[in-house]
Amino acid sequence: MLKGLIRHLLHVTGRSHLASFLQGLLHLGRPSSIAFPPELVEQGIAIALSGLANTMAVQSNPDWVWPVWVSRQTDPDDQAFIPTGLNLITTNLTLRNWTSIGVPGSSHEAMVDPVGMVTPRAWSWSALPCLGMTDTILVPPLLPGRVRQELLKGIPGVRTEVAGLEGLSWEWDVFAAEVEGHEAVVLEMRLRNTGATEISCSPGICLRPCNPLSLGPIRLIRSEPSRIRIDGRTAIHFTTEPDRIVVSDRHHGDPLVRPRSGLPLRVLRSRSGMATALAAWEVALPAGGAWETSCLVPLDDSEGIRLPGPRSVRHARERAESIHKRQMASGTRLSIPDERLQAGWNAVLARLHVFDDGDRFTPGIFLYHEHWFRDAAFLSLGFENVGRGEAVAPKTALLRTRQRRDGLFRSQTGEWDSNGQAIWTLGLHIRRGGAAGLAERYWPEVRKGVEWILRQRRRTMDSRSPHRGLLPAGFSAEHFGPNDHYFWDNFWSIAGMEEAVRMAALLGKASESDRIAAETADYRTDLEAAIAWAVERGEGALPSSPYRRVDAASVGNLVAVCPLGVVSPSASWVRPTVDHLSRHCLRDGLFFQPIVHTGLNPYLSVQLARAKLALGDAEGCMEILQALARSASSTWCWPEAIHPRTGGGCMGDGDHGWAAAEFLSLLRQILVRETPEGLELLSGTPADWIARGGVRLTGATTSFGTLDLEVRPRNGGRTLVEWALVRSVGQDSGTIVLAMPHGDGTGAEPCRSICRHHLLPSSTGRLVLGPDGKPDTETP
Repeated sequence: MLKGLIRHLLHVTGRSHLASFLQGLLHLGRPSSIAFPPELVEQGIAIALSGLANTMAVQSNPDWVWPVWVSRQTDPDDQAFIPTGLNLITTNLTLRNWTSIGVPGSSHEAMVDPVGMVTPRAWSWSALPCLGMTDTILVPPLLPGRVRQELLKGIPGVRTEVAGLEGLSWEWDVFAAEVEGHEAVVLEMRLRNTGATEISCSPGICLRPCNPLSLGPIRLIRSEPSRIRIDGRTAIHFTTEPDRIVVSDRHHGDPLVRPRSGLPLRVLRSRSGMATALAAWEVALPAGGAWETSCLVPLDDSEGIRLPGPRSVRHARERAESIHKRQMASGTRLSIPDERLQAGWNAVLARLHVFDDGDRFTPGIFLYHEHWFRDAAFLSLGFENVGRGEAVAPKTALLRTRQRRDGLFRSQTGEWDSNGQAIWTLGLHIRRGGAAGLAERYWPEVRKGVEWILRQRRRTMDSRSPHRGLLPAGFSAEHFGPNDHYFWDNFWSIAGMEEAVRMAALLGKASESDRIAAETADYRTDLEAAIAWAVERGEGALPSSPYRRVDAASVGNLVAVCPLGVVSPSASWVRPTVDHLSRHCLRDGLFFQPIVHTGLNPYLSVQLARAKLALGDAEGCMEILQALARSASSTWCWPEAIHPRTGGGCMGDGDHGWAAAEFLSLLRQILVRETPEGLELLSGTPADWIARGGVRLTGATTSFGTLDLEVRPRNGGRTLVEWALVRSVGQDSGTIVLAMPHGDGTGAEPCRSICRHHLLPSSTGRLVLGPDGKPDTETP
């Protein structure tokens, strides 16, 4: 009906020639009941409207100080330059990066951009530190190469420093904390005179109508001696009163352009949203002298913080440090001799909580501050892999609130992978030692979810086409392309059904377990027939669907091997697919996705690395892991996709939770990898790590128990391996395979000694390996 209306509109407006474009667009993918997820339309409209506003505001106000991405993207001498041309939508495609901060357990998060600009919520205004000198104002976005960022020590937060100032040190810390019972971003700014003469300057905080992606309209400003309100809401508190507060708008110019500019008004309205406020202090720094101040940007909706003083801020920081210390002491702990990767593990683990909104996981805090079963599956895996499975349990309530009456666990209409992901995530949590009672609580939803999958399969059973017995064509993960019968959807569905078989058996529902197991076996038969047909067309490698040629979307098939384990690494299509992707899609060590995301994709890189490890290519896996570490920001964040030229973000959220969780999962996996048979230890560990001091992993939750593992070098080239594994009630038994590397790691590919040990309910082991990797006769 909608297609007919559009055709009629084109006809009556004299634009019938455009109908062919509509026809082609609707038929580029396979026929589907849903042409395009309608939920994406809303997001697309937001991006389009904000992009158009960006274009108009930036191009008509070139004298304003804009965020660093605008400064670079509009500079014809910068490699990040993008011409507008006929594209009237301006958005951040070259430096989409930020660091997310938030109080653990909260759904309120803020972002800090690469030059220290703080944005308290999506689409909002920002707070930007500045420094007025005698005849100029230093503003971080206009100081390329001089702004440095690092993570704070002892607390999740960011320190930004402007280097190269003659005789002056200027830095500010940003972190989230509870202040007087309310969530806030704390910004502490410091100046220090490192020279021999007095320096007069004017440090300040400017509230800007922009953020890391778009305009952040400010329509009403009210200033008071110790705070500024924006659009009727407290925007910022100052612990020491500024010496002056000025405001301005697009008609009166940017107060960051000239010292002492701006209007000394208490109230300013702006219909265009182009208002700004600057709070500044007059400072005379003697030689060796220092100055500091702090301010609070509320994160929650409360107006309860009342003129906090320095003592309140100090106590808030101490409490945040205490919470951080407790968090880092719990769960899985890892120690490796690679300083860069160890730093990455510690940093990402310390701020993983920003993607946990209590009742859901969200892969981002800006565009992606929402729940998807797909992203949540990988985030849940990450939390389980670092021993924080207790965070997964509350999310299982979504099985009820997000399930439709027909049984679909809805992420987005037209995406059919979510049922498998929802059931698999619940099953994974139970297998990893989570409360077995969750299986009984949500069994009705799980059963309905399985029945939905079976009904969808029946829709294609009468077909004699290659997709017989597969799920209908759908949009699936959007980085594959238009609607199709994606193998990805079917791998996830089978994984979910296998978890349902386990849950039914756990609940004593033998007939249900047998029935679903039989349905799963039939499903596998149909899927394997479709795979055989597709592999023949793909010359050994597996396309993303029976109707696609082998391309970058084939990377989605690798989840079947790991983490789902529904396909053996020895399956005929796995190695050819990995080899094809390695030859054609690796760039700078990372997976380059040219479909939709069009950039170096961190989490797709991990999917390829995992498959390499499963195939025994530990060195190839480590190469990707090291490339992932190199591509991280200085604060250990990754965007959803990375611009191959600028190294900045070019897609999605600038701090992507799926990517962060996958980094942790891969790093843990090189020490302990789960297989259907049991645990494989050290299969991805470089040989030189053992020689450089060994590795240690404690509190690693697995489907076979909680594992402690320690490997230490001994005299004479020997290696001591110790492990302890404790199973919970209901966890599977299996074997431990010790795939121990030996050799110095500098020559040819090191060998790995394979030792098998059966797991007991409480299993401990000590083994000494000789220089050749074989068990030594010495008693450890």
